[in-house]
Amino acid sequence: MDIFLADLHIHSRFSRATSKSLDPLNLAAWAQLKGISIVGTGDFTHPGWMELLEQHLSQGEDGLLHLKDDKDLSSIVPGFGSEIKPRTRFLLSAEISSIYKKGGKVRKIHNLVFMPGLSQAKKFNEKLDRIGNLKSDGRPILGLDSRNLLEMVLETDSLAYVIPAHIWTPWFSLFGSKSGFDTLEECFGDLSSHIFALETGLSSDPEMNWMWSKLDRYSLVSNSDAHSAENLGREVNMFQGDMSYEGIYRALRREGLGHRFLGTLEFYPEEGKYHLDGHRKCNVVFDPAQTIANKGKCPVCGKNITVGVLNRVLSLADRDTSQKPEFQPDFFSVIPLKEIISEFLSVGPKSKKVHNYYTEVIGSFGSEINVLQNVPVEDLKKHSPVLAAAIQRMRAGEVFKDPGFDGQFGRISVFSPKERLEFKKGKGLMYVPVEMNSENYKRVTPGEMSGRPEQQAMPDSIKLNSSQQEAVKYDQGPVLVMAGPGTGKTQTLMGKVSELLNQEVNPRHILIVTFTRRAAGEIQERLARIHGNDQALPRAETIHAMAFEYWQSIHGEEPLILGEEEALRVFSMANEDLKGAALKDEWKNFNLSRENQEPISENGLRYARQKHDWNLVDYNDLLEFWLEEIHSGSFVRPFTHILVDEVQDLSRLQLSLVASLLPEAGTGFFGIGDPRQSIYGFRGALENITSSMSKLWPDLKLFQLAENYRSSQVILDFAQSLFPDDLPLKAQQNIPGKIFFFQAAKASQEGFWVGEKIKALLGGTAHWESDNTRDEVFYSPSDIAVLVRFKGLIPPIEKELQRRGIPVSVPESMPYFKDPRIELILKAVSRVLGVAGEKKVFDCPEKVLAGGPNVLAAYLEDVPPFDRIFWKGKAFKTLESEYQRLGGWTGVINDITLESELGRIEAQAQKVMVMTMHAAKGLEFEAVFLPCLEDGIMPFAGADFLLGQIGEDERKMDPEQEKRLLYVALTRARQKLYLSLSNSRKIYGKKVNLKRSRFLSMLPLDRVRVTRGKIRKTIREKKPAW
Repeated sequence: MDIFLADLHIHSRFSRATSKSLDPLNLAAWAQLKGISIVGTGDFTHPGWMELLEQHLSQGEDGLLHLKDDKDLSSIVPGFGSEIKPRTRFLLSAEISSIYKKGGKVRKIHNLVFMPGLSQAKKFNEKLDRIGNLKSDGRPILGLDSRNLLEMVLETDSLAYVIPAHIWTPWFSLFGSKSGFDTLEECFGDLSSHIFALETGLSSDPEMNWMWSKLDRYSLVSNSDAHSAENLGREVNMFQGDMSYEGIYRALRREGLGHRFLGTLEFYPEEGKYHLDGHRKCNVVFDPAQTIANKGKCPVCGKNITVGVLNRVLSLADRDTSQKPEFQPDFFSVIPLKEIISEFLSVGPKSKKVHNYYTEVIGSFGSEINVLQNVPVEDLKKHSPVLAAAIQRMRAGEVFKDPGFDGQFGRISVFSPKERLEFKKGKGLMYVPVEMNSENYKRVTPGEMSGRPEQQAMPDSIKLNSSQQEAVKYDQGPVLVMAGPGTGKTQTLMGKVSELLNQEVNPRHILIVTFTRRAAGEIQERLARIHGNDQALPRAETIHAMAFEYWQSIHGEEPLILGEEEALRVFSMANEDLKGAALKDEWKNFNLSRENQEPISENGLRYARQKHDWNLVDYNDLLEFWLEEIHSGSFVRPFTHILVDEVQDLSRLQLSLVASLLPEAGTGFFGIGDPRQSIYGFRGALENITSSMSKLWPDLKLFQLAENYRSSQVILDFAQSLFPDDLPLKAQQNIPGKIFFFQAAKASQEGFWVGEKIKALLGGTAHWESDNTRDEVFYSPSDIAVLVRFKGLIPPIEKELQRRGIPVSVPESMPYFKDPRIELILKAVSRVLGVAGEKKVFDCPEKVLAGGPNVLAAYLEDVPPFDRIFWKGKAFKTLESEYQRLGGWTGVINDITLESELGRIEAQAQKVMVMTMHAAKGLEFEAVFLPCLEDGIMPFAGADFLLGQIGEDERKMDPEQEKRLLYVALTRARQKLYLSLSNSRKIYGKKVNLKRSRFLSMLPLDRVRVTRGKIRKTIREKKPAW
């Protein structure tokens, strides 16, 4: 059977730092010069590259892509006179960059993905596009766990597979010293058995890998990772058998059937740019033993050195010498032909002189790899005795090695410095023997690595401090715990639950009230972890969910609850004389009146009558009904203890309901929160929760928590400046803190600054960026957040991050198909399509359902549970548009099924969060960006002011509440804060020039790093080559 060569890891011109001339024809031509039969397409995830692939290539029955045109390709290679036939075949491949946190560390892993055909690649791309931005880079950067990526690949096709890329590279690899794992199983978990091959990378060879027995079972492949067509074949794989996708797949799995993997042609690993340890900036290069002796520090500047591949291999190795398994194929070390030629021509390998000599040699002997490996030395001598001597030395391993380190390529020479000097003088070849056992290049054994520092263990979970213990043990009356950000509110709540359970209080008599279902779920999970699932536990729930449950128990059916949009529409229909701003103001005032338990206006009464006529309820109806039932004695109080999280967010209505569930004196009440984080006054939250509760319960006992377990003291002191008279927080973790401030001339500068800083925090998103980054700590995308005052500021920032290929997420509202009535429609449709159960959901003829959403709406109209409000609502309108976009019900059901399948993985994908300050409450991040800090935005003066519809004197704002909101935003950060503003920006399409926020004068900006952008010197990003 034929022997053929395959280079399966390359990139397109759509990847960063690649040649702009890369296209399928260019690759095909150079592959023929190199002697390569099959080339990986690279970057099939990029839509622009896929378009080019389909333009020039067609799918063959062998699972490979073939050139459509059979014309001569010699014109593509300058100076090459011979014909180049278009024989190259392509195998669909792509490299995925994953940056995520796992096992307490930021992981940066590159994986190669292979697909058996265009349809499978498109199917995979469709899934991946919902998780990250595929257009920004040929090698997409995702916050996706490698295990979940592998799962997506395996689900796409039974022949699709993943090979971890350049597994030892420090920055972006499976075992890399900077962000890798210590075992493959740590990375891929329960799917580890589906990995059958590993890419060794330029800085290691199979011999190094055979020092670790855990890698014995894997096929060790090598590829060029070429960023230009000329770099194809730097490393390449040898196969025997049919040239087909499945043939390569079977050969790598060692499944016989006539397909064999014959090994690799390799760089000398010392030529790779991460072989040894070092610090390039200070020109310090160490072998592993020297790194240990210097405790991993650069002796010049004191910073951490980059630990190279050899060091990392030896640190994981369990053999003192390399032991090749019997079933593993051989490998052969080679040097790129142009590098060899450049030595004796005494010019650079990219020079025209070298290129002309190179094409002449290829024209004579067929291909580069044929010259390097097969052509007899005697035949080469007839062409050039010097070239023949060079090839002979390379094949014998008689080379001089100057190893690469910290991103700097090494140099492998076949001629000594003295010989090269003679060449420069125009003299002939002389022989200088190579000292093969030089101490300079002796490989350290694993035994010598015993001094390697161990990774620090993760800190234990925080236990209750004395202030927390004092609060949870108090049982003489109602308790209010004032707990600042990061002081362990949830931990204190858990402590209170434990205290009550230890006192043998019946768990069913304990209720924990939260403000979101998510928070309730997290508390319930935490209770289960602490106390186990084998015993009864207190219930954690929102007060609205409890009221909903009670309503259902009384009325015997679920109420049809209006969302905010639907409720406003009903209010508008009940008050047709109200329009525009007057409608919004009246709606806001009406809701505040209800939350404050104040008399309702006539407009509100009309709204109530309209709801009654249409058998509708809103969320406050549930609370008011439950409260009435308690006061009438119809509801028997089951709780002896009520614990309230985020107590400062209670409205008067909600506080009244909680108080009504307890004895008059408030015994059994335990509330915890922070008045400085009261940011929901616009929704009716009490302005002073401490005063309101003290009036309600004169015996209320106050406790304060001031020990912060989240942030650096630098950040705490900075935020404290907004409330200088309050009790300061004390950091309990000795972590460094840094604060930066940037004043831009225009918003585009600010966006660029934010994007560059985030890229630096990630340690760069590519090898070359990581090489130039010297930050001691790198973050996962999920460690970083950008917080803005309102949603309209999000799109420009999101676009800026996406442009850089940074994984970014903007938290969205509930998808339309989660609306209860949309779910009913979809269940009915699924039943008709034969993909659901036989039970009827509601009465509707199949032909009506088949007619689509519009026909369905006309038929059902006000048939319960549907109504005219629903048919005009956002959820149904979205269903209509999706029905049209996807071509009918089958398309809608398939799309939603795919969305649901991806939802689990997408939820686990780690991304930079861009959200409003309100949405960030309760969250924490390593680094937080606060852009757009201009007066009118922070504090927010309203859209009317920003649009110029009202003047400064008419601005509507609550400076105190806005100050609390800024405090919340500042205290989301653990280690780093980035504040910025712009002298001008566009908001809702209108250019505004605003002053800096008044709150900035309260903050000690003299203690932070300040930079400014200027109009004349606009910050510019270097554009990628393509």
